[in-house]
Amino acid sequence: MGAQPHQASEKDPGRVRPLVGSLYGGFGEALAQAFEFAAVPVLFALAGVWLDGRLGIRPWLTVALLVVGITGVVARAIYAYKARVEAEEEGKPWTRRRR
Repeated sequence: MGAQPHQASEKDPGRVRPLVGSLYGGFGEALAQAFEFAAVPVLFALAGVWLDGRLGIRPWLTVALLVVGITGVVARAIYAYKARVEAEEEGKPWTRRRR
């Protein structure tokens, strides 16, 4: 059989509660980030293709907007990762600063 989406409660072993945030939360976050990495640069490139067609300067805006889209997605991923790490490590002994 597959993975069990529920586990028994500590207070009442007969009662089943859903696993929140561990398996399914991580999968949802990864899927959302993968969609961002794929969709945002494509949308920016399509906007560049449209603008290039309207202005007649093909392919410069397509390339420029594609680079902007990729740079933005990567920067957002880096800053989100740093924020998650800082939130996770807040109050841990190795993060306390000496005064």
